[in-house]
Amino acid sequence: SGDDFAQMRVNLVPKDQRPPSHRIAQELEPGLAAIAADYPGARVKLYETPPGPPVRAQVLAELYGPDYQRLRNNAAYVRAAFAHTYGMINVDDSVSGDMQEYRLVVEPARAALAGVQASAVARTLHDYLAGFDIGMLHTNDAREPVAVRVRLPQAERSFIRQALDLRVTAANGRSVPLSNVVSVQRQVLQKPIYTKDQHLVVYVSGETLYGSPVNAVLSLQGRLNNKMTPDGTVLHAGNLGFVAKTPDDVSRYQLNWDGEMRLTLDVFRDLGSAFIVALIFIYLLLAAYYQSYFMPLIVMGAIPLTLIGVFPGHWLLGQPFTATSMIGVIALAGIVVRNSLLLIDFILDYRKRGRPLAEAVMEAGAVRFRPILLTALAIMSASMVMVSDPVFGGLAISLIFGTFASTILTLFVIPLVYDWWARRGTSTHLYPVTAGDVS
Repeated sequence: SGDDFAQMRVNLVPKDQRPPSHRIAQELEPGLAAIAADYPGARVKLYETPPGPPVRAQVLAELYGPDYQRLRNNAAYVRAAFAHTYGMINVDDSVSGDMQEYRLVVEPARAALAGVQASAVARTLHDYLAGFDIGMLHTNDAREPVAVRVRLPQAERSFIRQALDLRVTAANGRSVPLSNVVSVQRQVLQKPIYTKDQHLVVYVSGETLYGSPVNAVLSLQGRLNNKMTPDGTVLHAGNLGFVAKTPDDVSRYQLNWDGEMRLTLDVFRDLGSAFIVALIFIYLLLAAYYQSYFMPLIVMGAIPLTLIGVFPGHWLLGQPFTATSMIGVIALAGIVVRNSLLLIDFILDYRKRGRPLAEAVMEAGAVRFRPILLTALAIMSASMVMVSDPVFGGLAISLIFGTFASTILTLFVIPLVYDWWARRGTSTHLYPVTAGDVS
Protein backbone atom coordinates (compact mmCIF):
# COMPACT_ATOMS: atom_id res chain seq x y z
CA SER A 1 0.00 0.00 0.00
CA GLY A 2 1.01 3.64 -0.36
CA ASP A 3 0.73 6.63 -2.66
CA ASP A 4 2.31 4.66 -5.51
CA PHE A 5 -0.23 1.85 -5.31
CA ALA A 6 -3.76 1.69 -6.73
CA GLN A 7 -6.26 -1.11 -7.11
CA MET A 8 -9.34 -1.36 -9.30
CA ARG A 9 -11.87 -4.13 -8.72
CA VAL A 10 -14.31 -5.10 -11.48
CA ASN A 11 -17.49 -6.97 -10.56
CA LEU A 12 -18.92 -9.01 -13.43
CA VAL A 13 -22.54 -9.55 -14.37
CA PRO A 14 -24.04 -13.06 -13.96
CA LYS A 15 -22.41 -15.90 -15.90
CA ASP A 16 -25.32 -16.32 -18.31
CA GLN A 17 -24.94 -12.70 -19.49
CA ARG A 18 -21.22 -12.71 -20.36
CA PRO A 19 -18.36 -14.87 -21.66
CA PRO A 20 -16.31 -16.88 -19.12
CA SER A 21 -14.33 -14.66 -16.76
CA HIS A 22 -11.01 -16.16 -17.84
CA ARG A 23 -11.72 -15.25 -21.47
CA ILE A 24 -12.49 -11.68 -20.39
CA ALA A 25 -9.12 -11.55 -18.62
CA GLN A 26 -7.39 -12.81 -21.76
CA GLU A 27 -9.03 -10.04 -23.82
CA LEU A 28 -8.07 -7.34 -21.32
CA GLU A 29 -4.43 -8.33 -20.89
CA PRO A 30 -3.04 -7.00 -24.24
CA GLY A 31 -4.54 -3.56 -23.61
CA LEU A 32 -3.14 -3.40 -20.09
CA ALA A 33 0.28 -4.51 -21.35
CA ALA A 34 0.25 -1.62 -23.85
CA ILE A 35 -0.57 0.85 -21.06
CA ALA A 36 2.24 -0.54 -18.88
CA ALA A 37 4.70 -0.15 -21.79
CA ASP A 38 4.00 3.59 -21.86
CA TYR A 39 5.11 3.92 -18.23
CA PRO A 40 8.53 2.28 -17.73
CA GLY A 41 8.98 1.05 -14.19
CA ALA A 42 5.24 0.75 -13.56
CA ARG A 43 3.82 -2.68 -12.79
CA VAL A 44 0.29 -3.31 -14.04
CA LYS A 45 -1.17 -6.61 -12.86
CA LEU A 46 -4.36 -8.41 -13.81
CA TYR A 47 -5.78 -10.78 -11.20
CA GLU A 48 -8.72 -13.15 -11.20
CA THR A 49 -10.26 -13.85 -7.82
CA PRO A 50 -9.60 -17.57 -7.17
CA PRO A 51 -12.58 -19.72 -6.12
CA GLY A 52 -10.46 -21.87 -3.80
CA PRO A 53 -8.14 -21.20 -0.88
CA PRO A 54 -6.03 -18.05 -1.32
CA VAL A 55 -2.35 -18.45 -2.21
CA ARG A 56 0.40 -15.88 -2.65
CA ALA A 57 0.45 -16.61 -6.40
CA GLN A 58 -0.45 -19.36 -8.85
CA VAL A 59 3.21 -20.03 -9.63
CA LEU A 60 5.49 -19.22 -6.70
CA ALA A 61 9.21 -19.87 -6.37
CA GLU A 62 10.79 -19.65 -2.92
CA LEU A 63 14.56 -19.04 -2.89
CA TYR A 64 16.51 -20.20 0.16
CA GLY A 65 20.21 -19.97 0.92
CA PRO A 66 22.88 -18.81 3.37
CA ASP A 67 23.49 -15.37 1.78
CA TYR A 68 20.34 -13.22 1.58
CA GLN A 69 21.90 -10.63 -0.73
CA ARG A 70 22.81 -13.36 -3.19
CA LEU A 71 19.22 -14.61 -3.01
CA ARG A 72 18.05 -11.14 -4.01
CA ASN A 73 20.45 -11.17 -6.94
CA ASN A 74 19.29 -14.62 -8.04
CA ALA A 75 15.66 -13.46 -7.92
CA ALA A 76 16.32 -11.38 -11.04
CA TYR A 77 17.58 -14.49 -12.87
CA VAL A 78 14.55 -16.55 -11.83
CA ARG A 79 12.23 -13.68 -12.68
CA ALA A 80 13.64 -13.54 -16.22
CA ALA A 81 12.89 -17.27 -16.58
CA PHE A 82 9.31 -16.60 -15.45
CA ALA A 83 8.93 -13.82 -18.01
CA HIS A 84 9.96 -16.19 -20.83
CA THR A 85 7.41 -18.84 -19.87
CA TYR A 86 4.37 -19.24 -22.12
CA GLY A 87 1.20 -17.62 -20.75
CA MET A 88 2.89 -16.09 -17.68
CA ILE A 89 1.78 -12.63 -16.52
CA ASN A 90 2.12 -10.57 -13.33
CA VAL A 91 5.76 -11.65 -12.96
CA ASP A 92 7.20 -10.06 -9.83
CA ASP A 93 9.48 -10.69 -6.86
CA SER A 94 9.70 -9.64 -3.23
CA VAL A 95 12.84 -7.56 -3.75
CA SER A 96 11.89 -3.89 -3.54
CA GLY A 97 13.68 -1.17 -5.45
CA ASP A 98 16.24 1.17 -3.96
CA MET A 99 14.53 4.06 -2.17
CA GLN A 100 16.21 7.07 -0.61
CA GLU A 101 15.41 8.21 2.91
CA TYR A 102 16.47 11.16 5.01
CA ARG A 103 17.42 10.79 8.64
CA LEU A 104 17.23 13.96 10.71
CA VAL A 105 19.67 13.54 13.58
CA VAL A 106 19.47 15.92 16.53
CA GLU A 107 22.91 17.34 17.29
CA PRO A 108 23.22 17.31 21.12
CA ALA A 109 25.60 20.26 21.42
CA ARG A 110 23.69 22.54 19.06
CA ALA A 111 20.35 21.55 20.58
CA ALA A 112 21.64 22.27 24.10
CA LEU A 113 22.90 25.73 23.10
CA ALA A 114 19.54 26.55 21.51
CA GLY A 115 17.58 25.12 24.45
CA VAL A 116 15.70 22.63 22.25
CA GLN A 117 14.81 19.13 23.42
CA ALA A 118 14.88 16.11 21.11
CA SER A 119 11.28 15.25 22.00
CA ALA A 120 10.17 18.68 20.75
CA VAL A 121 11.91 18.05 17.43
CA ALA A 122 10.25 14.61 17.09
CA ARG A 123 6.81 16.01 17.93
CA THR A 124 7.18 18.86 15.43
CA LEU A 125 8.22 16.50 12.63
CA HIS A 126 5.39 14.08 13.42
CA ASP A 127 2.76 16.81 13.31
CA TYR A 128 4.27 18.15 10.10
CA LEU A 129 4.25 14.81 8.27
CA ALA A 130 1.32 12.90 9.78
CA GLY A 131 -0.87 15.72 11.07
CA PHE A 132 -2.72 15.76 14.36
CA ASP A 133 -6.29 15.31 15.60
CA ILE A 134 -8.21 18.37 16.82
CA GLY A 135 -11.47 16.71 17.77
CA MET A 136 -14.17 14.15 16.95
CA LEU A 137 -17.09 14.50 14.55
CA HIS A 138 -20.39 12.77 15.30
CA THR A 139 -22.55 12.00 12.26
CA ASN A 140 -25.82 10.14 11.92
CA ASP A 141 -24.55 7.76 9.24
CA ALA A 142 -21.42 6.62 11.18
CA ARG A 143 -21.46 4.03 13.95
CA GLU A 144 -18.43 5.56 15.67
CA PRO A 145 -17.15 9.14 15.96
CA VAL A 146 -14.91 10.30 13.11
CA ALA A 147 -11.59 11.88 13.98
CA VAL A 148 -10.96 15.36 12.57
CA ARG A 149 -7.29 15.56 11.53
CA VAL A 150 -5.35 18.61 10.43
CA ARG A 151 -2.63 17.87 7.88
CA LEU A 152 -0.68 19.87 5.34
CA PRO A 153 -1.22 19.20 1.63
CA GLN A 154 1.14 16.73 -0.02
CA ALA A 155 2.87 19.45 -2.03
CA GLU A 156 3.92 21.28 1.15
CA ARG A 157 5.58 18.29 2.83
CA SER A 158 7.32 16.51 -0.04
CA PHE A 159 10.87 17.96 0.12
CA ILE A 160 13.54 17.87 2.81
CA ARG A 161 14.10 21.64 2.50
CA GLN A 162 10.54 22.24 3.60
CA ALA A 163 11.11 20.15 6.74
CA LEU A 164 14.30 22.00 7.59
CA ASP A 165 12.46 25.33 7.39
CA LEU A 166 10.19 24.29 10.25
CA ARG A 167 10.61 26.10 13.55
CA VAL A 168 10.64 24.47 16.95
CA THR A 169 9.99 26.23 20.27
CA ALA A 170 12.95 26.33 22.65
CA ALA A 171 12.79 26.27 26.45
CA ASN A 172 12.99 30.09 26.63
CA GLY A 173 10.07 30.46 24.22
CA ARG A 174 12.21 31.46 21.29
CA SER A 175 11.45 29.96 17.85
CA VAL A 176 14.45 28.10 16.43
CA PRO A 177 14.76 26.83 12.83
CA LEU A 178 14.97 23.05 12.67
CA SER A 179 18.05 23.26 10.46
CA ASN A 180 19.97 24.85 13.36
CA VAL A 181 19.71 21.79 15.64
CA VAL A 182 19.64 18.78 13.26
CA SER A 183 21.87 17.29 10.59
CA VAL A 184 20.58 15.50 7.50
CA GLN A 185 21.81 12.03 6.57
CA ARG A 186 20.77 10.67 3.17
CA GLN A 187 20.83 6.91 2.83
CA VAL A 188 19.16 3.98 1.05
CA LEU A 189 16.07 2.68 2.79
CA GLN A 190 16.61 -0.79 4.21
CA LYS A 191 14.76 -3.41 2.18
CA PRO A 192 12.38 -5.82 3.90
CA ILE A 193 13.68 -9.27 4.83
CA TYR A 194 11.17 -12.12 4.46
CA THR A 195 11.16 -15.36 6.40
CA LYS A 196 9.12 -18.53 6.24
CA ASP A 197 9.24 -21.05 9.08
CA GLN A 198 12.30 -19.17 10.38
CA HIS A 199 14.13 -19.58 7.06
CA LEU A 200 15.21 -16.52 5.04
CA VAL A 201 13.32 -16.52 1.75
CA VAL A 202 12.94 -14.44 -1.41
CA TYR A 203 9.77 -14.89 -3.47
CA VAL A 204 9.34 -14.85 -7.25
CA SER A 205 5.74 -15.05 -8.40
CA GLY A 206 3.62 -15.16 -11.53
CA GLU A 207 0.14 -15.97 -12.82
CA THR A 208 -0.79 -18.11 -15.83
CA LEU A 209 -3.23 -16.46 -18.22
CA TYR A 210 -2.74 -19.12 -20.90
CA GLY A 211 -2.11 -22.78 -20.20
CA SER A 212 -1.98 -24.60 -16.89
CA PRO A 213 0.11 -23.69 -13.82
CA VAL A 214 1.30 -27.30 -13.79
CA ASN A 215 2.83 -26.98 -17.26
CA ALA A 216 4.46 -23.68 -16.29
CA VAL A 217 6.02 -25.15 -13.15
CA LEU A 218 7.30 -28.24 -14.96
CA SER A 219 8.81 -26.06 -17.70
CA LEU A 220 10.53 -23.80 -15.16
CA GLN A 221 11.72 -26.83 -13.17
CA GLY A 222 13.55 -28.15 -16.21
CA ARG A 223 15.15 -24.78 -16.97
CA LEU A 224 16.19 -23.86 -13.42
CA ASN A 225 17.08 -27.10 -11.65
CA ASN A 226 20.85 -27.48 -11.13
CA LYS A 227 21.51 -24.48 -13.35
CA MET A 228 24.18 -21.88 -12.58
CA THR A 229 23.12 -18.25 -12.23
CA PRO A 230 25.25 -15.34 -13.51
CA ASP A 231 26.91 -14.91 -10.08
CA GLY A 232 27.99 -18.57 -9.99
CA THR A 233 25.20 -19.88 -7.74
CA VAL A 234 23.80 -23.35 -8.48
CA LEU A 235 20.07 -23.54 -7.78
CA HIS A 236 18.56 -26.86 -6.71
CA ALA A 237 14.87 -26.70 -7.66
CA GLY A 238 12.33 -29.12 -6.23
CA ASN A 239 9.56 -29.60 -3.68
CA LEU A 240 7.29 -31.28 -6.22
CA GLY A 241 6.76 -34.48 -4.25
CA PHE A 242 3.73 -35.40 -2.18
CA VAL A 243 5.65 -34.49 1.00
CA ALA A 244 6.80 -30.89 1.31
CA LYS A 245 10.55 -30.53 1.78
CA THR A 246 12.21 -28.52 4.52
CA PRO A 247 14.69 -26.02 3.06
CA ASP A 248 18.35 -26.95 3.41
CA ASP A 249 19.60 -23.37 3.33
CA VAL A 250 22.75 -23.80 5.41
CA SER A 251 25.12 -25.09 2.75
CA ARG A 252 23.37 -24.64 -0.59
CA TYR A 253 20.86 -22.55 -2.50
CA GLN A 254 17.43 -24.02 -3.11
CA LEU A 255 14.34 -23.15 -5.12
CA ASN A 256 11.18 -24.68 -3.67
CA TRP A 257 7.92 -24.49 -5.57
CA ASP A 258 4.86 -23.27 -3.72
CA GLY A 259 1.58 -21.64 -4.76
CA GLU A 260 -1.25 -23.57 -6.37
CA MET A 261 1.03 -26.45 -7.35
CA ARG A 262 2.11 -27.15 -3.76
CA LEU A 263 -1.43 -26.62 -2.48
CA THR A 264 -2.79 -29.09 -5.03
CA LEU A 265 -0.21 -31.72 -4.14
CA ASP A 266 -0.91 -31.36 -0.42
CA VAL A 267 -4.68 -31.49 -0.86
CA PHE A 268 -4.69 -34.58 -3.09
CA ARG A 269 -2.12 -36.28 -0.86
CA ASP A 270 -4.35 -35.78 2.18
CA LEU A 271 -7.54 -36.72 0.33
CA GLY A 272 -5.86 -39.75 -1.22
CA SER A 273 -4.74 -40.91 2.21
CA ALA A 274 -8.26 -40.40 3.55
CA PHE A 275 -9.65 -42.42 0.63
CA ILE A 276 -7.28 -45.32 1.36
CA VAL A 277 -8.20 -45.28 5.05
CA ALA A 278 -11.90 -45.28 4.14
CA LEU A 279 -11.41 -48.29 1.84
CA ILE A 280 -9.58 -50.18 4.60
CA PHE A 281 -12.37 -49.57 7.11
CA ILE A 282 -15.03 -50.59 4.58
CA TYR A 283 -13.14 -53.80 3.85
CA LEU A 284 -12.76 -54.65 7.53
CA LEU A 285 -16.44 -54.09 8.21
CA LEU A 286 -17.48 -56.22 5.25
CA ALA A 287 -14.99 -58.96 6.13
CA ALA A 288 -16.43 -59.14 9.66
CA TYR A 289 -19.98 -59.15 8.28
CA TYR A 290 -19.51 -61.87 5.62
CA GLN A 291 -16.82 -63.86 7.45
CA SER A 292 -14.89 -63.93 4.19
CA TYR A 293 -11.79 -62.29 2.78
CA PHE A 294 -12.86 -62.30 -0.87
CA MET A 295 -16.54 -61.39 -0.55
CA PRO A 296 -15.75 -57.79 0.53
CA LEU A 297 -13.71 -57.36 -2.66
CA ILE A 298 -16.76 -58.31 -4.72
CA VAL A 299 -18.94 -55.84 -2.83
CA MET A 300 -16.34 -53.11 -3.14
CA GLY A 301 -16.01 -53.76 -6.86
CA ALA A 302 -18.59 -51.03 -7.41
CA ILE A 303 -16.16 -48.36 -6.16
CA PRO A 304 -13.78 -48.32 -9.17
CA LEU A 305 -16.83 -48.36 -11.44
CA THR A 306 -17.59 -44.80 -10.29
CA LEU A 307 -14.42 -43.56 -11.99
CA ILE A 308 -15.87 -44.64 -15.35
CA GLY A 309 -18.41 -41.87 -14.91
CA VAL A 310 -16.45 -39.30 -12.88
CA PHE A 311 -13.66 -38.47 -15.32
CA PRO A 312 -15.79 -38.44 -18.52
CA GLY A 313 -18.30 -36.28 -16.65
CA HIS A 314 -15.67 -33.64 -15.89
CA TRP A 315 -14.48 -33.78 -19.49
CA LEU A 316 -18.02 -33.48 -20.84
CA LEU A 317 -18.77 -30.36 -18.79
CA GLY A 318 -15.32 -28.86 -19.29
CA GLN A 319 -14.53 -28.78 -15.57
CA PRO A 320 -11.16 -29.64 -13.99
CA PHE A 321 -10.86 -32.42 -11.44
CA THR A 322 -10.57 -30.46 -8.19
CA ALA A 323 -10.28 -31.23 -4.49
CA THR A 324 -14.06 -31.17 -4.12
CA SER A 325 -14.25 -33.69 -6.97
CA MET A 326 -12.04 -36.00 -4.92
CA ILE A 327 -14.33 -35.50 -1.92
CA GLY A 328 -17.19 -36.64 -4.13
CA VAL A 329 -15.27 -39.80 -5.08
CA ILE A 330 -14.71 -40.57 -1.39
CA ALA A 331 -18.40 -40.05 -0.66
CA LEU A 332 -19.35 -42.33 -3.57
CA ALA A 333 -17.34 -45.18 -2.01
CA GLY A 334 -19.91 -45.50 0.76
CA ILE A 335 -22.91 -44.88 -1.48
CA VAL A 336 -22.20 -47.45 -4.17
CA VAL A 337 -21.18 -50.14 -1.68
CA ARG A 338 -24.74 -49.98 -0.40
CA ASN A 339 -26.01 -50.97 -3.87
CA SER A 340 -23.66 -53.95 -3.92
CA LEU A 341 -24.84 -55.00 -0.46
CA LEU A 342 -28.45 -54.99 -1.66
CA LEU A 343 -27.58 -57.30 -4.54
CA ILE A 344 -25.25 -59.67 -2.65
CA ASP A 345 -27.56 -60.00 0.37
CA PHE A 346 -30.48 -60.79 -1.93
CA ILE A 347 -28.43 -63.48 -3.72
CA LEU A 348 -27.34 -65.01 -0.43
CA ASP A 349 -30.88 -64.97 0.91
CA TYR A 350 -32.22 -66.71 -2.22
CA ARG A 351 -29.48 -69.33 -2.09
CA LYS A 352 -30.25 -69.89 1.57
CA ARG A 353 -33.79 -70.80 0.52
CA GLY A 354 -32.39 -73.42 -1.83
CA ARG A 355 -32.76 -71.52 -5.10
CA PRO A 356 -30.22 -72.25 -7.86
CA LEU A 357 -27.31 -69.86 -8.24
CA ALA A 358 -28.29 -68.65 -11.72
CA GLU A 359 -31.85 -67.88 -10.62
CA ALA A 360 -30.65 -66.03 -7.52
CA VAL A 361 -28.25 -63.91 -9.56
CA MET A 362 -30.85 -62.95 -12.18
CA GLU A 363 -33.58 -62.26 -9.62
CA ALA A 364 -31.26 -60.03 -7.60
CA GLY A 365 -30.84 -57.56 -10.45
CA ALA A 366 -34.52 -57.58 -11.34
CA VAL A 367 -35.93 -57.26 -7.81
CA ARG A 368 -33.37 -54.78 -6.45
CA PHE A 369 -33.42 -52.61 -9.57
CA ARG A 370 -36.12 -50.23 -8.31
CA PRO A 371 -34.66 -49.36 -4.87
CA ILE A 372 -31.19 -48.98 -6.36
CA LEU A 373 -32.51 -46.73 -9.13
CA LEU A 374 -34.53 -44.56 -6.74
CA THR A 375 -31.49 -44.09 -4.52
CA ALA A 376 -29.37 -43.07 -7.51
CA LEU A 377 -31.99 -40.63 -8.81
CA ALA A 378 -32.30 -39.02 -5.38
CA ILE A 379 -28.53 -38.49 -5.17
CA MET A 380 -28.27 -37.14 -8.72
CA SER A 381 -31.25 -34.81 -8.36
CA ALA A 382 -30.02 -33.35 -5.08
CA SER A 383 -26.55 -32.76 -6.52
CA MET A 384 -27.67 -30.88 -9.62
CA VAL A 385 -28.13 -27.63 -7.73
CA MET A 386 -24.37 -27.49 -7.08
CA VAL A 387 -23.15 -28.06 -10.64
CA SER A 388 -22.80 -24.34 -11.42
CA ASP A 389 -21.04 -23.53 -8.15
CA PRO A 390 -17.36 -22.57 -8.76
CA VAL A 391 -16.17 -24.45 -5.65
CA PHE A 392 -18.56 -27.36 -5.15
CA GLY A 393 -19.26 -27.97 -8.83
CA GLY A 394 -16.65 -30.75 -8.90
CA LEU A 395 -18.35 -32.47 -5.97
CA ALA A 396 -21.67 -32.41 -7.80
CA ILE A 397 -20.18 -33.72 -11.05
CA SER A 398 -18.52 -36.62 -9.23
CA LEU A 399 -21.73 -37.54 -7.44
CA ILE A 400 -23.95 -37.28 -10.52
CA PHE A 401 -21.84 -39.04 -13.13
CA GLY A 402 -20.20 -41.44 -10.69
CA THR A 403 -23.56 -42.54 -9.33
CA PHE A 404 -24.99 -42.91 -12.83
CA ALA A 405 -22.15 -45.06 -14.16
CA SER A 406 -21.82 -47.16 -11.01
CA THR A 407 -25.56 -47.80 -10.76
CA ILE A 408 -25.84 -49.04 -14.33
CA LEU A 409 -22.71 -51.18 -14.17
CA THR A 410 -23.26 -52.51 -10.64
CA LEU A 411 -26.52 -54.16 -11.67
CA PHE A 412 -24.59 -56.31 -14.15
CA VAL A 413 -20.98 -56.48 -12.98
CA ILE A 414 -21.45 -57.37 -9.31
CA PRO A 415 -23.89 -60.29 -9.89
CA LEU A 416 -21.69 -61.63 -12.70
CA VAL A 417 -18.53 -61.46 -10.56
CA TYR A 418 -20.32 -63.24 -7.72
CA ASP A 419 -21.62 -65.88 -10.14
CA TRP A 420 -18.08 -66.46 -11.44
CA TRP A 421 -16.71 -66.71 -7.91
CA ALA A 422 -19.45 -69.04 -6.73
CA ARG A 423 -19.05 -71.40 -9.69
CA ARG A 424 -15.36 -71.77 -8.87
CA GLY A 425 -16.51 -73.40 -5.63
CA THR A 426 -14.76 -70.85 -3.38
CA SER A 427 -17.95 -69.80 -1.61
CA THR A 428 -19.00 -73.20 -0.28
CA HIS A 429 -18.40 -72.05 3.26
CA LEU A 430 -21.48 -69.82 2.82
CA TYR A 431 -23.84 -71.87 0.73
CA PRO A 432 -22.81 -74.95 -1.25
CA VAL A 433 -22.90 -74.96 -5.03
CA THR A 434 -25.36 -77.56 -6.24
CA ALA A 435 -25.04 -79.72 -9.29
CA GLY A 436 -27.65 -77.58 -11.02
CA ASP A 437 -25.55 -74.51 -10.44
CA VAL A 438 -22.47 -76.02 -12.05
CA SER A 439 -24.34 -77.35 -15.05
